[in-house]
Amino acid sequence: MDFKGRGAERIKSDNLAAFILYDKDGKIVNQGMAKTMDISRTGAAIEFHMPLEEGYKIELTLGMGDEVVKITGTIKNTAVIDERNFHIGIEFDFLTEEDINRIGMLYPSIIK
Repeated sequence: MDFKGRGAERIKSDNLAAFILYDKDGKIVNQGMAKTMDISRTGAAIEFHMPLEEGYKIELTLGMGDEVVKITGTIKNTAVIDERNFHIGIEFDFLTEEDINRIGMLYPSIIK
């Protein structure tokens, strides 16, 4: 499944990610675990068992080897994969060089 809009190269990934979802008022409305599908310098796609509201803020905590990367972003789109799973497109707010280097330990092509 390929969504338009993210200009950075997408790297297939398969990591568990903890997340906290915030509504437009900044209140926590959901939290749990999801699986990453791909990641880039500007965003990620996760697989989750229910759709997440577009425009809501999300905080992801990704395990990258021995490192943990916390990233905030915005839900940009949701699509049905099958009757139990949804593809959630996330645009990151900002990644530091340190975050990119941590992600690069597992996905070296993100550093390029």
